[in-house]
Amino acid sequence: MSSNLLAQILLLLVLALSAAGCGDLLGTKVVKRQLDGSQFSVECELDVDKFGEIMNENISSQIRCLGENLNLFIRVVKSGKPGYLSRVQLEEYVAKFRPDVKPEMIKALKSVFDLGHLITGEDPNFISQATVDKVVNFALVFNQEAALNFGPIFRNESPVTYALHQNHRDRVSGANKAIIQSLRTIFNPNRAGATHKLNIISLLESFTTDSTRDYIEKARKVLFLKKVILGGESDVITHTELEKLILNFDQLLLVGLDAYRYKYIILKQDSLLQLLKRDVDDLFQIITQGALNNRDTEVLFTIDQAVAAAKLFVDVDDFDIEKFKAMIAEIKKIVMNGNLTEVKGLELKTLFTHAKTLLKTGTIFHRIYDKFRAQLDGPRPVEETIDFNEYRYTYPEHQTELDQFERIAKRYRFMKGEFLSSYYTRGFRRNADGFFEIALYEYGIKLALVTFGSPSPNADAIGGYSIDQKQMQKAILKFEKELLELDLLLPGRAIGTADNVSLLGTLFQYQSDTNKVMDINEATEFVVSLFSSLSISGDLFKYMEDQSCSVDQFKRIDPTCFRATFWKGLCSEYRSYFPLMFDALGAPLRCDDLAGSTEGNLLLDRAIKAARSCKFYTDGAKEEIPYAKSDFMTILIALLHAETTILRWDLNQNNILDPDEVERAYVIYSPALDGFLADKSPLIKRFKKQIFQYMIKFEMVPDEKDFGSIWKFVRFLLRFDKKAPATRRTIVSLLGAIADQNGKLQTGPSFDCNLLRDPDAIIRGSSPTEDGGATPGPEPRVILATLSDTVELVNSYTTTQKQALREELILFTEDMERAPVTRIRDVRQRNLRRLLQRIADDPKQLASINTAIPDGSELEKVAFVVSLILAEVE
Repeated sequence: MSSNLLAQILLLLVLALSAAGCGDLLGTKVVKRQLDGSQFSVECELDVDKFGEIMNENISSQIRCLGENLNLFIRVVKSGKPGYLSRVQLEEYVAKFRPDVKPEMIKALKSVFDLGHLITGEDPNFISQATVDKVVNFALVFNQEAALNFGPIFRNESPVTYALHQNHRDRVSGANKAIIQSLRTIFNPNRAGATHKLNIISLLESFTTDSTRDYIEKARKVLFLKKVILGGESDVITHTELEKLILNFDQLLLVGLDAYRYKYIILKQDSLLQLLKRDVDDLFQIITQGALNNRDTEVLFTIDQAVAAAKLFVDVDDFDIEKFKAMIAEIKKIVMNGNLTEVKGLELKTLFTHAKTLLKTGTIFHRIYDKFRAQLDGPRPVEETIDFNEYRYTYPEHQTELDQFERIAKRYRFMKGEFLSSYYTRGFRRNADGFFEIALYEYGIKLALVTFGSPSPNADAIGGYSIDQKQMQKAILKFEKELLELDLLLPGRAIGTADNVSLLGTLFQYQSDTNKVMDINEATEFVVSLFSSLSISGDLFKYMEDQSCSVDQFKRIDPTCFRATFWKGLCSEYRSYFPLMFDALGAPLRCDDLAGSTEGNLLLDRAIKAARSCKFYTDGAKEEIPYAKSDFMTILIALLHAETTILRWDLNQNNILDPDEVERAYVIYSPALDGFLADKSPLIKRFKKQIFQYMIKFEMVPDEKDFGSIWKFVRFLLRFDKKAPATRRTIVSLLGAIADQNGKLQTGPSFDCNLLRDPDAIIRGSSPTEDGGATPGPEPRVILATLSDTVELVNSYTTTQKQALREELILFTEDMERAPVTRIRDVRQRNLRRLLQRIADDPKQLASINTAIPDGSELEKVAFVVSLILAEVE
């Protein structure tokens, strides 16, 4: 608001505070006197513009001059009762003798007198000399306190510490109390049973001019906050609501001070939590006190009103909140219950309950961390260093928070908090901020899973809820439009993204288990890794820009430069966060000396394959698509989860997974294979573990449409020793292979990667099924008859015969891998041909085999089945 407008409004507000005190003089005759003689003059000159500085400098002389002018007018223009000022006569006087007051401000005098009536409870058309004196005294107090405390603090744009902000807050609070005490000498709460009201819209409109129209319009859009804070109607204020405003003026102005000064306060998480906790507690007390507590079923405001108000403070170029209104409504329903359009009193209480619970948890968490800081800052497990009962016995009132803190300390391996990223190294790296972040994520994820998930199959699951793959798909589809807008999703990739999130959440977390669903703790670990990757990706993108990498018009890095600078950029600031990974890559001491090693290039290639659904434009893989920040993020997520896997299963700490360690990890990864084995025959499903071993060995999945790949897998099955070690490259390849196979099962719309030549032109839209779920995959094939006779026949062989058969099958599969064979005479004979011919002559067995393996010759099919049986009975 301009200082000139503020000056004039403040002048009229001072008049408003004096606009009563005369009783019922309606109908009395007003007597006029001429303005002549020394008794009708004042010795000061009133400067209206000075009132614009009432919060910045001492203008007590002007305030007294205003009082003298008002008292002069009372003496000059008399009503039928001495000592009172008529509003009508004041309007005429100002119009005639004060040309410095604009006509529109004269028009506003009636509203000003109406406001004075609301404050004092007396006739809105007159003012008494006694009230003028009280108002002048109030204005003097306000000016003294505001100029000394409000102006310097609110105008200050220099960064301040939280301790200094506390000092400023105390100064403002002291000034508030002095102002309130003076105001209470004017305010009259006793209205003899009547309720005095003032229409706020009319009041605002009376001040509307060309120069104030925008400010007034903004004020209208936040009027619903009046109803939230004071009760009643949004556009009307009563004298009882005004009394509540006066009683709570100190707390409300301090909350406003915190909000206004927030960007200038140097805050850490603990001080931020203290600031928010105090403000939330104050607002909750104000909103729910007295009769205002009985508003559980009353609609306080709508989502449309809240969004319209938020748009006043958020630049549309930075964030177009209108595009996310549907998501905001859904989040409101998740967090506060109720419907998608309105917020009722009980729902607002629910929001306050969430906020108060989290802020209490955060402040207590910091106290606990401070108590055990020496141990928690160390790398050892807390089971070896901390007896939490030391705190439990001292602060029994913190029992719930302590139990939660202890569980997080014992179960979570990685946390971000004040770090740039989680540390992926041996030993623990903790900080107090990270503990509360994890508690916050758990809390929010539980609220979401209550809506989108279901009760966890694990009775002891944290929070009691989990989300499976289908439910994750529905959740992603629900917010597909907004995720597309945020460039976190590509058109047609909602289902694939949901499957990948499910994959990462259920398999590659430190706490991943075998229940095939994402529990709250697994989801929380995924979110921690997500925020770590976001932090790193921003810095890495900036590093590549500084290295003069070419950036296209869509803010994407040139692929060649991306690959050439990736490891150097990551090493330059994050080497200490990934020491084991850089050791595995054989990185030199100086990051600038880090050249692209073979292992580093292969690992990056595998991460890119796992992370990017579109690697090349649709032109035969000739032109690689430049790398956007979202690509940085997903590639880093793949690398982070490789580190998580190594740290979890590398028991001998040699920085790879030995075969026996891979064997232990299988129990976790087994459920993931069910996804792309879902449409396979029961016979194939029997070899899930062997498929996993094959993927570890060859970093790929057997391709059922490629006979060469199939027979390579069969030959692998016939080996006695199928175990192999796993490196980071293996793990990232495994992640990519599983995600790729899951993607092949999707029958939804595909995405044309060529559209990424102009990402801004991509049409944003969704194509969910009618019930909001994913399009179902193909029905699984079933075997119509058993293979029991074949199994019995193979088992009837002696050990020597089985070994001979195995050797023949290995030779056979080598032939088949080189080129498909369609005639029996083209393959090796001896024991193999006799056995295969005997099975092929049995129509019952052949029908069963044809169902399991529909392609290839009869001999190929039988050989494949016998190979599987030999592998199973070994």
